[in-house]
Amino acid sequence: MNPAIYFDGKSSRRQRVELRFAATIEIVSPGHPPVSWPYPDIRIVDAPAGTTRLSCTAAEPLARLEFRDAALRREIDRLCPNLTGPGGAQPVSAGRIALWSAAAAAVIVGLIWFGVPLLANEIAEIMPFAWEKPLGDAVDRQTRVFFNGGQCTGPGGVAALNKLVGQLQVAARLPVKPDPIVLTSTIPNAFALPGGRVYILSALLREATGPDELAGVLAHEFGHVSHRDGLRRLIRNGGTGYLVGLLFGDIGGAGAALFAVRSLLNAAYARDDETRADAFAIVTMHRLGRPTAPLGRLLTRIAGAGDQSYSVLSDHPMTSDRAHLLEQPFDGTLGPPLLTAVEWRALKAICDAEPPRTRDGGKTDGLIKNHSDLGLDPDFTHGR
Repeated sequence: MNPAIYFDGKSSRRQRVELRFAATIEIVSPGHPPVSWPYPDIRIVDAPAGTTRLSCTAAEPLARLEFRDAALRREIDRLCPNLTGPGGAQPVSAGRIALWSAAAAAVIVGLIWFGVPLLANEIAEIMPFAWEKPLGDAVDRQTRVFFNGGQCTGPGGVAALNKLVGQLQVAARLPVKPDPIVLTSTIPNAFALPGGRVYILSALLREATGPDELAGVLAHEFGHVSHRDGLRRLIRNGGTGYLVGLLFGDIGGAGAALFAVRSLLNAAYARDDETRADAFAIVTMHRLGRPTAPLGRLLTRIAGAGDQSYSVLSDHPMTSDRAHLLEQPFDGTLGPPLLTAVEWRALKAICDAEPPRTRDGGKTDGLIKNHSDLGLDPDFTHGR
């Protein structure tokens, strides 16, 4: 009697069988007709250590025979001349496995350093704008974690912000509708995500003395949205992060998403991207009949405040050329104010209605006291 386990290749049911050696191997199971496997057609296939697993080229492709008996294995070796022939498993040495693994790792590393960055621009150019929103939504969830979900929702301020953004959208001729959000922070900054999500940090709103200053910053960010700068960077960094996840086993992508968010918020845009966004802001503001000199004055004030860490100037300081470009006189016909005095006061007070909550449920007048609270590196910066 030679007990074994048989899978008929048609279902996943295990059958306890006996093997009989005659002109062929006969697989006998009570209540079933015997199955014959010719010796020359039997092949050995991969199995856990200590288990022998056989297939037969003349049987169902998924039919398998398994046993653990060492004496039975020796008998199979004696009777079956083609165990490692075509259709069976070939022995693979540990050295070959290591070589293949190293080659796969080298390919992934090559894609990380060369392939993804080179393809990012081309992918961003052909990707439909409708596809950007899910990307922006994914990054938005992580962004809110970083800022502890401290969104300002004063009704009057929200209405004023939507009015301001609506005018800018028309003038900027954006292909997507911007979705502005004010988050509580001690950092004077603003940034945009793929899909049109734009964040204004409350410290920047406090620094602004009029609608034209804030509108200039938003017009600059809309330039990044229109030029798809954030999408290209997210493809570069997010794609790289996903490949890193593959390399180290994080195929679920959670680590890759976090990597992409950190990179999007930490890294600076290229200088050419910033110059194009400034030029976009100038064109947009002039279409509304508003000057960009207020934006230049806002950036100059932030630059003169001393500590520029994490500010709108942290990556691209207010150079004399940039100041000259933004502060040049507006020689067109002056349009109406973008907001009334009442609307501007409501926007400035947008965070007053609901003081942000800390993680332990308490109240605070500034969400971010220390960037280590966000789990970010000490040199965390928002690139603008």
